[in-house]
Amino acid sequence: MSTQFPPLNPTYSRDLTFHQHLINYISTCLSTGIYTRIPSFYSPTRRDITRLIGLWVILYTNHREEIERKLRGGRRVPDDSLESTLGGLKVHSLSLEEDPHVNITPYELRSLLPNLTSQTSSLLSTPPFKPFGQIDAEVLALAQWFKQDYMRWIDPIPCPKCHGPTSAIGSSEPSPAERADGAGRVELHKCVDGDCGEIRRFCRYGRIKALIRTREGRCGEWAQLFYCFSRVRGVECRYVWNSEDHVWCEYWSPTLQHWVHVDPCEAAINKPLLYARGWGKKQAFCLAFGPYGAEDVTRAYVDDWEECKNRRRAKGWKELDLRRALYAHTVSLRLRLPHSERTRLEAMDTLQSLWMADEAGRLAESEKMDLGGRISGPEDWRAMRDELGLGGGKVELPRYSTVQSLSISNDQLLKFGNARVQSSSILLTDGPSQTSAIFHPNPIPLRSNFRSKVKFRLTSDRSGEADGIALIFLREPPDTVGLRGYGMGYDGLGGEGDFAIEVDTYRTQDHASDPPTPHISLHSPPKAHHRYSLECTKPGSIPFLSDGREYELEVIFRSSSSSTPDSKVTRRVRGYLHTPDGEVLQVIDVDLLAQSQEARGDGGEEGWYLGISGACGGLWQRQEILVWKIELIEFVSQEAVESDGKEDRKEEVNLEKDQV
Repeated sequence: MSTQFPPLNPTYSRDLTFHQHLINYISTCLSTGIYTRIPSFYSPTRRDITRLIGLWVILYTNHREEIERKLRGGRRVPDDSLESTLGGLKVHSLSLEEDPHVNITPYELRSLLPNLTSQTSSLLSTPPFKPFGQIDAEVLALAQWFKQDYMRWIDPIPCPKCHGPTSAIGSSEPSPAERADGAGRVELHKCVDGDCGEIRRFCRYGRIKALIRTREGRCGEWAQLFYCFSRVRGVECRYVWNSEDHVWCEYWSPTLQHWVHVDPCEAAINKPLLYARGWGKKQAFCLAFGPYGAEDVTRAYVDDWEECKNRRRAKGWKELDLRRALYAHTVSLRLRLPHSERTRLEAMDTLQSLWMADEAGRLAESEKMDLGGRISGPEDWRAMRDELGLGGGKVELPRYSTVQSLSISNDQLLKFGNARVQSSSILLTDGPSQTSAIFHPNPIPLRSNFRSKVKFRLTSDRSGEADGIALIFLREPPDTVGLRGYGMGYDGLGGEGDFAIEVDTYRTQDHASDPPTPHISLHSPPKAHHRYSLECTKPGSIPFLSDGREYELEVIFRSSSSSTPDSKVTRRVRGYLHTPDGEVLQVIDVDLLAQSQEARGDGGEEGWYLGISGACGGLWQRQEILVWKIELIEFVSQEAVESDGKEDRKEEVNLEKDQV
């Protein structure tokens, strides 16, 4: 038997101390839990490995049959797609000088970057999140410049001749010159104008020099070039691949003490749940590759880890094979480093593991973030990819005309609890353990159509954002406030058939079984426990509301009677949130249960009594009602005959999927 080593790992050093069997042994121990970290001893010497070879020769000579039988029976063959995917991602662990895709010097790359000192200082003075340090500001400033001033999203593709729209007609093989620039494939787009008919060849370049020349592309080109810019700027970062057709980057934040998400296509940082809660994507694998190794970071980017496990199994990759391969790649890089550097990286690994394990903390942090749908790319392309977000899509308000305004001055409103009238607003709470409510003194006829529009402002230092406000609809006038704290001042008012729309900003799971906040939910009867919710916004579909900005909740109520003898009444409640940025989000669309006239008892002067409540407990926020309008309305004929059911309209979009 030969005592020569098998071929060494061809990607890295051919030093004898970096034998592939040693790497495989350590990675197997790590993936199976025998080791909890990469051994901290120095790499074995040539003499150590020679002795190991001698022991192996003796063992193999004396027990050849048993060894071969054991190796044949227990050998696992990794999935080909797993091997191919990881093999392509390992290039992102090479230095800029070694990376074959970086066909430009670091000096030339550095010369392309502008001076972002003023932008960094501005971000530090008004940080988007806390804690927020120097590196965070530098990365965000670089991402904003990269998106706004440097790169251009290439979809839709204009005609190169007349600059009109084009349509995709397939793909083509790259020419020799295109292939030399790293083009793996070429998309063909033909001008829709029959008199023109020009064809644009859109090359998916992989070489940095070509990307610098064109400064265009989609997420693959954007992430690759931004990764190079970040590294040449001295930022410790890594490249993140996602199995659901997207890529982005991460950087190490000394302030946050973990790897932080940064997406140059969105100019977003520290929003790891942007894709799960903002875009509504169901992800299976997110893998990070950088100069220090590779890591499976999926748990940081999903909010349904148990369900995610099913998606991972469906892909067919074995978890043990993936862990072993990622550890092997990391070990092959770390064993070449000096002991001091490996010690530093182990400390970073420990901090990263603690952050990844704190799932509840990461989910709670995401509730304070503005997570919307994807903004890069045209709307029909984003819709085709189902990335408009949980609240995405164009919102069309019902068409109606105003019949009569029922709004009155603030001093005429009925006030309960801690409610106070200010110069032009009403203050519900501004300290701990306060409960308030205001009500319009006059009822609205039960069979009327009306609109209630409330402009509010919630201000908090983000210590708790407790608890929220509610719009209340009762059929009997109140004489007090409801439950404070999680009850938001409405729990306990009214009864069957009444309802409340809560704007909940604090998650109370023990008493109310709340979903992630902020959320807007319709409860009937008006009780704050979530089992009484008829409809609720999904996590991430509305912005963080306790930011001191002005929001507006518009509620449109429609009542329609049938001509049957028992005079059934259908009531439909729709709610729309108007954001300070001009967006309109539909948050409620509920058909209330039909009731007969006898069951309702709606005779005489009875009607809907409208109110607004707010409350807080030990944690509190400042809750202000700035404007409250109530109007009787009449729907136009098109709206009046609209069916109560929700109609799904689907538009087919024939656009090629963006492949990384």
